[in-house]
Amino acid sequence: MQENKRYHPLEMRKKTRSPNGRFVKIRTEHNNVGLLKGALALGSVFLQLGIILLLYFYFVAGYSWYLGLCYILSIITSVYVLSSSRNAASKAIWVLFIMVLFIAGFIVFWLSEDKFVYGKARKRHAKIIERSNKFVKPYSPPNLSGTAKADAKYLYNAGGFLPYRNSQVTYYNCGAKTFDEMLISLENAKKFIFIEFFIISDGVLFNRIWDVLEQKLSQGVEVRIIYDDMGTSKALTLKARKKIKRAGAQVKVFNKLLARFSFAMNYRDHRKIVVIDGVAAYTGGCNLSDEYINEKRMYGYWKDTGIKIEGRAVDSLTLTFLRQWEFLNKNTIEYESYLHLYNEQIISDYVVIPYAGGPDYKLPVCKGIYENVIAEANEYIYIYTPYFVPDDSLIEALKNKALSGVDVRLVLPDIPDKFYVYMLTMGYAERLIAYGVKIYKMRDSFVHGKGVLTENCAVIGSANFDMRSFYQQFENGIYTNDKKFMNDVLEDFNDTFGECVQVTAPQKHGRIYRAARGILRIISPLM
Repeated sequence: MQENKRYHPLEMRKKTRSPNGRFVKIRTEHNNVGLLKGALALGSVFLQLGIILLLYFYFVAGYSWYLGLCYILSIITSVYVLSSSRNAASKAIWVLFIMVLFIAGFIVFWLSEDKFVYGKARKRHAKIIERSNKFVKPYSPPNLSGTAKADAKYLYNAGGFLPYRNSQVTYYNCGAKTFDEMLISLENAKKFIFIEFFIISDGVLFNRIWDVLEQKLSQGVEVRIIYDDMGTSKALTLKARKKIKRAGAQVKVFNKLLARFSFAMNYRDHRKIVVIDGVAAYTGGCNLSDEYINEKRMYGYWKDTGIKIEGRAVDSLTLTFLRQWEFLNKNTIEYESYLHLYNEQIISDYVVIPYAGGPDYKLPVCKGIYENVIAEANEYIYIYTPYFVPDDSLIEALKNKALSGVDVRLVLPDIPDKFYVYMLTMGYAERLIAYGVKIYKMRDSFVHGKGVLTENCAVIGSANFDMRSFYQQFENGIYTNDKKFMNDVLEDFNDTFGECVQVTAPQKHGRIYRAARGILRIISPLM
């Protein structure tokens, strides 16, 4: 295998600047098979939805009493929504949608209701978690104090996530460093390699990693791969998929893009997990694609974060991966042979808590831990996120902290990847300026890292500050009060502030733009 190429973030930022100082925006890869598959699936959904609507209007035209029935069903559905456990913003938009479009709104709601589109899957998740819990060592409250004690208790009560000592966490301030270190760990694999990403894409990075995986497969190392079909559909060619399977890797695709009308397609696996031999694990914001190492430039410099975990805490990521594998494989797994293989020579007194969130848990764990650490901060709150579409509770929490004298800073992209989401992101962020929240945009860059740093702890992972990450997507992250790790994250934030421009006042826009953003804000709880 050729020698690993090292990437230096600041050097890479300079290499792709055009003569006028801006970054050159390059798209280097297209997967027409993936695009065609997505187009066919979307077209089929619209066709089926059209048939449903035609049948519906046929009944309305032929049977006038049906309009009265629709009105009654809309009221019943609205009462159901208001009495449900949904967040307040989601309730409001659903009731508005149902009552304004009473002739069809209630049908759309029941077609998207979680109990019907994902209820059976939730029960399977619950059984898997319950069965696999017997392989986890019994919980014994660690000798913690202050905010760490409260946060550890929350994560255990919300999802059964154990706090680990005798673990080591390393922070990487870019995707290139993350994957360089990951390759070293992969080369040392002797038993098994678990990989779970939202996106796996053909390219330079994939080839580097596949060279190692192919070699390990030939040596008898077990390789299991999970990827999300929506994230990977147009990124990984059919040829590459066949090559992976021919080499002997076990592959599972999460929530395939089938040509059918179902809101369950909105549930995606957004986790980023790599586990090697139960000894080392990696997570963070990075997917397995060239833009994450700035080999391919799509939206300027790609700013991301990564974490390496060693020691006892690796078991938690192993367990999260295997639970998802068992859900997709539909066969029970013998967890024992993959757990408790960590390096017992690692000794530490700080706490590391890997956690996961998503439809497999009853509570929105990722939102909950963000809210907790924000509420506990008294000195500063620094946040990375590419998308900032929060609900009222998070908005109020950040406003109140800034008004209380806490240094609240939000780092956002300068170059958007999704214009409509960026409209919302800047709209929500700019509203916070009047309350003392400092808004930064990283120049000529797309910020994809996700996390919160306070004087008490660091929380880094895959979850964005939006409702999709909190309620619909499978996410994961780590919580730690390791001072060295926190100092590394703080140093990264301080370096990043120097690469940013601060937004000191809301930007002025025309009426059409403001109207469009207003409409997007209304429907944002459903995005």
